[in-house]
Amino acid sequence: MDPIVLGALAVAVLIVLFLVLSKPKPFLEGKRQTLALTEIKELSHDTKLFRFALPNAKQSFGLPLGKHVKIFCPNPTGVVAGQWNGRDDPEDGATEIQRSYTPTSSESDLGVADLVIKVYAGGVVDRFPDGGKMSQYFGRLKVGDNLALQGPVGMIEYKGRGSWVYGRRPIKAKAVGMMAGGTGITPMYQIVSAALADAGDKTTWKLIFANQTEGDILIRSELEALAAKHPDRFSLHYTLDRPPSKWAGSTGFITQDMIAEHLPTPGPDTLVVMCGPPPMIKFACKQNLDALGYDKKMQLAF
Repeated sequence: MDPIVLGALAVAVLIVLFLVLSKPKPFLEGKRQTLALTEIKELSHDTKLFRFALPNAKQSFGLPLGKHVKIFCPNPTGVVAGQWNGRDDPEDGATEIQRSYTPTSSESDLGVADLVIKVYAGGVVDRFPDGGKMSQYFGRLKVGDNLALQGPVGMIEYKGRGSWVYGRRPIKAKAVGMMAGGTGITPMYQIVSAALADAGDKTTWKLIFANQTEGDILIRSELEALAAKHPDRFSLHYTLDRPPSKWAGSTGFITQDMIAEHLPTPGPDTLVVMCGPPPMIKFACKQNLDALGYDKKMQLAF
């Protein structure tokens, strides 16, 4: 072979090796790690975006689509010892608690990880004198504080272009229905925003998003921008427990009629994923899906 060609090949190989070796590995390692809080953005009176810096500005977070991270914080004491929000506290006596969260940032957002948190303050609602344990911990964080976390964790992963894995079970779906309640929107947003960014992903997505009030709708502008940009691939429907006057969406819990109208019809190529409070998953989601004939194996809860 011509020496010039050999030289060019050698240079090309060296460039590729340099690019591969110089790229930092993803942040998440499956063990407990910490991140520093660098920015707090007020999104509403009780919702904030917390931005954490990764060790390397060129580093990805390392969270597969559909997975989440565990967040750790000290276990607070309730207004009444041994109770939390008027009920026996199953975590009483523990020094630390953990909760699961999905970032709203994507793997293409190098060097940062964003968490959108709704802070449930104690004493605001009579039924919840203690508020939310973890959310109030976030509410007290200041720029420069460290957050303890671990991941990736979770049974569900979206591989892209209609391919899913639940545990070790592969799933293929052409149409995906989504039901989210409150902060349960974050894994849905993570998945659908990545899928819609891939022109080769022909999966269609239909989302029902349930909240208490209109002001509780998280990442609303981002969701509506996706629906406007991809009307043939993504549809969005809201339901509120306490809607304002002249509300265009639905009212109340998710019902069979709501599912039949706003989610894809049951079938071998239809998957439904859901995330929200346990009572919502059990009664508003799974119970209605079963009654409408959706395959139980094609119903996945985060």
